[in-house]
Amino acid sequence: MVTDLEGTDRGQIILIGAITLAFIILGVVVVFNGVLYTETISSGTSSQAATTEEVSGYEVEQHLECLLATHDGSDKKSDFEAYTDAYRNVSSQSSAGVTNVSLADDSIDPDGPINVTITYDTHEFSYNQTREIDPGNGNCPEEP
Repeated sequence: MVTDLEGTDRGQIILIGAITLAFIILGVVVVFNGVLYTETISSGTSSQAATTEEVSGYEVEQHLECLLATHDGSDKKSDFEAYTDAYRNVSSQSSAGVTNVSLADDSIDPDGPINVTITYDTHEFSYNQTREIDPGNGNCPEEP
């Protein structure tokens, strides 16, 4: 059938073949780009881990403020140690990282703020921060 065509009609077949080849190449490029985009999105968790660390820091700060504000005068250090053990156990079960809370000064002032060091460890990074916890900030929710 191709041999029956005159010399001027062969250009149309070449044009149709070129357009078809262009659509095939365009389709392959779109599919390959989608695969790369999906791979990039699924492997990127570092930005969320930083957010998780920040949330953990605020949680610890509010919990300790409430613990110190509602303290009844018993041994604050033993209550602090019980809280840090419980928080480490709960946070390690709910996320890929481990949050450790320790006293920065190794002492607790009965009436004033305390300094704590919050360490957040994952397989990808480790983050340390020191926060001053003041029981008088009023960040505790009111009891109903």
